[in-house]
Amino acid sequence: MMWDDGYGVWWMWIPGLLLTLLVVAGIVVLIVLAVRSAGRPHDAPSADGDAARRILDERLARGEITSEQYRELRSTLDEGRRP
Repeated sequence: MMWDDGYGVWWMWIPGLLLTLLVVAGIVVLIVLAVRSAGRPHDAPSADGDAARRILDERLARGEITSEQYRELRSTLDEGRRP
């Protein structure tokens, strides 16, 4: 049975609209987070200097350079970072 000819619950569309907007916003946030995390590996260096230092560390660990060369190259890298 319908009372008030259906005009008594005119505001009921508001919770439905808010829930729909909340779900859509949640999906958008999940997509943005997925794209950001897929674009860059978690262990990627944040700057070129960090990448250079990592490569230098790897070369020392593999024995491609001596510790003297390592210190010299690292000081060169550090000098290049200073403004």
